[in-house]
Amino acid sequence: MGNNRELTAYREAAVQGISPVELVIMLYDLLVRDMKRVIAAIQAGNIEDRVNHSNHAFDVLRELECSLDMENGGSTAKNLSRFYSHVRAKVMEVQFKLDPAILEKQIEMVLELRRGWQQVLALPSSAQSHAETIPVIAEFAANPYANLEEERCCGWSA
Repeated sequence: MGNNRELTAYREAAVQGISPVELVIMLYDLLVRDMKRVIAAIQAGNIEDRVNHSNHAFDVLRELECSLDMENGGSTAKNLSRFYSHVRAKVMEVQFKLDPAILEKQIEMVLELRRGWQQVLALPSSAQSHAETIPVIAEFAANPYANLEEERCCGWSA
């Protein structure tokens, strides 16, 4: 599947000199693209595309979650984990409700976080390691969808 090749390309790019922050921004772009494609598939009544793009969004969210350093990331890592769990739940919810507005709200929030990561990218590299500079959407501080005990799978961290 082409989508898996894209994730592989992003992983390979990380090894080829792209910073973890840049990789996170790229994954956010990919997630937004996937959610927009899910919306288009819903509007077109294309079940196969809706499911394929939703599945890819799940893959991207898993990659983002795997990048979190739960041991050293403090409350920022926990809040991002909760946020990603929330977005995953909404991508799943749209499969049943077929309501594009659900994903439109998620796209807005992902883009808000993306802007925060862009601000981090603009900082000197020594300051980029301080995760507390990343703005986190407050409504996810106590999200019931969060599963902070989920096994982490990736070798890089942000």
